[in-house]
Amino acid sequence: MSWIEKCYSRLLIDNHITDQLPRYMSRFDPAEYVRLVRKSGVDSAMVYACDHNGNCYYPTQFGHMHEGLKGRNIFADTVSGLQASGIVPVAYYTVNYHNDSASRFPACRMRDSNGMTHSGRYHYSCPNHPEIVQFFQQQILEIVRYPIAGLFIDMTFWPMVCCCDACKNAFRQLTGAEIPGTLDWDSALWRRFQEFREDSLSEFAEKLTATARAARPEISVTHQFSPVLHGWLLGQSAGIAEASDYASGDFYGGKNQQRLGVKVFAGYSTQMPYEFMTSRCVNLNDHTSSKSDDELYLHALTTLANAGAYFFIDAINPDGTLEEAFYDRLQALNQRLKPFKNLVARHRPVPAGEVGVYFSTRSCVDRNRNGMSLQQVADFEGNMGQRHDPVIEELLGITSLLQSLHIPYRMITERTDNYGGLKALITANADFLEESEYEKFRQFTAGGGLLIATGNTSRHIRKQDHLRDFYLADVFGVQASGKDTGSCSYLALPGEMLSANGVCPLAMSTTATVHAPVNLPDFPVNDAQHYASIHSNPPGKTTEFAGMSENVWGRGKCFWFYSNVLGIRNWSQQKFAGDFLQRNLPAFVVNSENLPASTELTLLQSATEQCLILGIVNYQDELPNIPLHDLRLTFRLPEAKRLRSCIRASDNGSMKFTENNALITFEIPRLDDGELFELHY
Repeated sequence: MSWIEKCYSRLLIDNHITDQLPRYMSRFDPAEYVRLVRKSGVDSAMVYACDHNGNCYYPTQFGHMHEGLKGRNIFADTVSGLQASGIVPVAYYTVNYHNDSASRFPACRMRDSNGMTHSGRYHYSCPNHPEIVQFFQQQILEIVRYPIAGLFIDMTFWPMVCCCDACKNAFRQLTGAEIPGTLDWDSALWRRFQEFREDSLSEFAEKLTATARAARPEISVTHQFSPVLHGWLLGQSAGIAEASDYASGDFYGGKNQQRLGVKVFAGYSTQMPYEFMTSRCVNLNDHTSSKSDDELYLHALTTLANAGAYFFIDAINPDGTLEEAFYDRLQALNQRLKPFKNLVARHRPVPAGEVGVYFSTRSCVDRNRNGMSLQQVADFEGNMGQRHDPVIEELLGITSLLQSLHIPYRMITERTDNYGGLKALITANADFLEESEYEKFRQFTAGGGLLIATGNTSRHIRKQDHLRDFYLADVFGVQASGKDTGSCSYLALPGEMLSANGVCPLAMSTTATVHAPVNLPDFPVNDAQHYASIHSNPPGKTTEFAGMSENVWGRGKCFWFYSNVLGIRNWSQQKFAGDFLQRNLPAFVVNSENLPASTELTLLQSATEQCLILGIVNYQDELPNIPLHDLRLTFRLPEAKRLRSCIRASDNGSMKFTENNALITFEIPRLDDGELFELHY
């Protein structure tokens, strides 16, 4: 068993301290660092080898060693101390955001279309320069000589649309064309450029991974993967996951983002568990404002309930010292989490459930920005910004609704080979995929599955010209008209008009039954001279275009929605979407009492026993949680499995239950924050 499978509680102490003052890092004590990490009770700790400043914490032949250390090799001493204490050491290394390399190799800096090469304190090096790649490889070879179990490579993404000479030359050599100056997702040239950005980054990540593995074949390597939820700009794709042994990254968007993010990580991770990073402070920009123990605990419990390893991030003081008070808190948190962590570590589970939601990084585009020039794209928020990519927003809306309906779901990605056990699959604007992916959707539906597709799903094939029709037009039972809506349109339901936002494709039914057509405003959306209402764009003409349609395909069927209506988080749309999903998706919870919508239910399949793990996490918007009382739950196990026993993780106590016609009912007198249950069948 690898260290990855054994360690479900992990820690990083952030260390991006400059050497601009002599006292910085002068008081760092490896023995004290190890003592506090050991006190915290984690299984694994990540240690800085080199930070965003490019400061190395070991003697380097190729870069810059932090001057405040005065030659001390604190990386070596810390790693060996952790190892001696039974804590698995993992090294931290950063690329792209690496100020020292940007200073050493000015010709290798990233450069956007406005000529910017940096943002504030962060200076960027472009991975399309062979010279900078060699520099990173040289430092990685230095680091992996130390007795580390793994290497985490941070910032493997594009913080800008790079238009440096290396990128221009590489794209010209590949396509014979110049980098397009305008965003246009309907343009073959723009799509080819985005593919070039993604492929360049994936090739770069694979080179770095291969360098580490060539020197130390047994070492694990992973790359920062949080940009997976930040849309097209940062340029990550499944190639980053393929260059990693497991998915890893930090998020700052709260519980709903985490609930989606952990499932996306599980869908992409080569090995389980993935790791989900949570900062002690409200974000990495604030050095002292700590999250509450309740919030940290619920972040960790949510991760465990979704089959992941939880991971806390602390930040070191400029002089190299740490605050012991936090490690007292962390010790108490880890003690509370221990029974849940031990259960998950024993089972090494994977997400289960009969409902799948499809996620592809390549689909996360913003057609609303078509026509924007590259000069207008100035977004340097990196992986900590809160972007509003329309596809990710739609997915957040759909998955938040599934959670509130207590329907366990799992993420299906382009890395998912086996659709076994799925009865329904939701594909929200799943576009720009390989032909083979669309064929999986076709085969799933033909085999008896329910496919729910929205918007532009299958409108393009990766690296091919624009399709005249949906690739899955026969499965949808509709034919693309070649026209799109404006940024406002309506699903014309009997007696109700549900607004949709964003540009949506218009299609006519061929074999599908149309349950609701599309209604369009009388005038072009937001026309300054011609309008029905000065404030809004009210419904106008009801068209013959399909808004919501149903089509039989093989032994299954497909619902197609022209818009993102299922993912819009307004009461009207959520009420419609909730009723639709409850009518059509396979039910897990058949009946419940005193189970609020804020509570998440998860279902995991054990890898070691004939057992499912049911997670119930009471994560409310305002903390501390209000305890749940007299919770009664009636649910159905997948494939009508018969329950043999039910064990609580918190105290290893046996749960009484009744079973009638494959429906299981049990009661929980009180639930504070959450519980995991072993369901032996």
